[in-house]
Amino acid sequence: MAYRFPLQDAPDTDAKVTMAELLSEVYDGPSPFPVLEEDGKSMIGPYAALSYTPEMARAILTMWKTCVKPSHIKPRNRELATLALCSVYDAPYVAYCHRIAGEMVGLTSGQIDDALNGKEPQGLKDEELAAYRLGRALSETRGPLEDALFNSIASKMEKSQAVGVANIVGGYLWIVTLIQLNGEDRRWASNEHAWNRP
Repeated sequence: MAYRFPLQDAPDTDAKVTMAELLSEVYDGPSPFPVLEEDGKSMIGPYAALSYTPEMARAILTMWKTCVKPSHIKPRNRELATLALCSVYDAPYVAYCHRIAGEMVGLTSGQIDDALNGKEPQGLKDEELAAYRLGRALSETRGPLEDALFNSIASKMEKSQAVGVANIVGGYLWIVTLIQLNGEDRRWASNEHAWNRP
């Protein structure tokens, strides 16, 4: 696959360094996910396109760091909302990364598989199931949520958590759009991808 956003053509000659610094700030250290092609010639997923717009990269990643904080949204709610979005959108890189992140917050591989396949995972708390349902609804809807659905969600989680889910889904819609621009490849669709986890 030819790279659409090779680092050598980026407007910022230090794009690789700039992106590494920004991602290090977001993750408080190295990324737990692959972000650079093995040959070092391009970033992966959304980071490829972002490497061409360092000002936007800084703004998006600063916002993102706030969105994923446990004080904004509980980690399991965050992962279930993201997996719900991945069950609607064809985004193998995001699904791959959040399979890892889901395991990190204690979701089982069965729960993750169900979530990615659009099936409500078993064994969740009511609030977590509401986060999954809301994540799917926000990913599928093209208009306002119905009152009955919103009221059902609000009866299972604090409204601040519902807003957290909306921010996660909205943020990932942005990420998915950047991935689509980059020409997402299918290598991330396999659970056996060869990338070595840190």
